[in-house]
Amino acid sequence: MRFGTKAAIAAAFAGPAIAALILTGAGTANAAVTTTTAHTTSSGSYFPFCNPFQNQSQFRNQRVQWNVSGSNTVDVTYKGSNFYYPVSFTQFGNCLSGTLTDNGYPTSGPINGTVSGNHVQFSFRYPYGSSQGTRTFVGTIDRWGNVYGYWYETGSEHGHGTWSLTKKVHRACQRYEWWNPNRACTVFPL
Repeated sequence: MRFGTKAAIAAAFAGPAIAALILTGAGTANAAVTTTTAHTTSSGSYFPFCNPFQNQSQFRNQRVQWNVSGSNTVDVTYKGSNFYYPVSFTQFGNCLSGTLTDNGYPTSGPINGTVSGNHVQFSFRYPYGSSQGTRTFVGTIDRWGNVYGYWYETGSEHGHGTWSLTKKVHRACQRYEWWNPNRACTVFPL
């Protein structure tokens, strides 16, 4: 195999800076210094809220295992009682948006969150001055598509409890192979 072919193959598997060095033959004196920074979010949580319109190309090719898009109902348990909130999810890559309605308050408004692997998180902000504040739902999707978890509030009520979705969610791939848990597909809003 010729050196040029070997260099091209090596460059394909190397990082951009190394690939430039290999292909151009530049020495270390001409190489630019690159540094990496840790990814942090302002929310400080495991699931940063995302804005798919901020950098569409980043999320357009994102591959996920679960698609939670569609109408559903959030079943919330609070102090031994169950409350039901109609919700409509729209998923774009791993970004989650939609609308939640609390008929008891009554209020309706946007939600935002993420779907990552078999984890889901979304938040709903109650009107200013409410005792609920922002309610955050953190959940797990089991292998059958059942979604459940815990919720908490930032308002003076300091509410918390468990929740679940009344309908199962679906795999992102139409033909998901049960033997390949790493397979994932791109999810676009309908």
